[in-house]
Amino acid sequence: MDMNNMAMNQPNWQQKLTVKKGNLGEEIISRFLERKGYVIYSPETKNKAHAFDRLAIKDKEQIIIAEIKTKARRNKYADTGIDKRNYDQYIKIQNKYNIPVFIFFVDEMLKKIYGNWLSKLIIPIIIEGKQYPLILNNIIYFPLVNMINIAELSEQQITELKKLSNRNYEYIEITK
Repeated sequence: MDMNNMAMNQPNWQQKLTVKKGNLGEEIISRFLERKGYVIYSPETKNKAHAFDRLAIKDKEQIIIAEIKTKARRNKYADTGIDKRNYDQYIKIQNKYNIPVFIFFVDEMLKKIYGNWLSKLIIPIIIEGKQYPLILNNIIYFPLVNMINIAELSEQQITELKKLSNRNYEYIEITK
């Protein structure tokens, strides 16, 4: 089997729509953190899985892991989620190295950035009869009421993110 031909026939990971959207979200958060005085470190290796998106250090003393999810909240529920395997990995890293993890959500439909410390998101809460964190189909969901509003997205950012969205259904506004 010719490995060179095989590699050329496989789609380039960085060309995938979801990867491009994720990269844009990571760039938005990196710039945000830099404006807040953080020095940002990101994985050098491309096309391979990495443990987390960014390591951010402020004043050479405060260190955090910034995990960035570039996705709109769920369509019919006032929550959002992440892959359970990734969640387990973040918990393991946070506990082993005593580095706090902040999960940022870049949401083009709500037109804002929100998130919270993983240590806060895992605190059990019941909302409208649902026990959160809620695990369904290997996704762990967190309610939006547990999120900290961080920043509004610019119209240009919203437009670019929507161009890269793979949602094929209409977004439903939730008024609660």
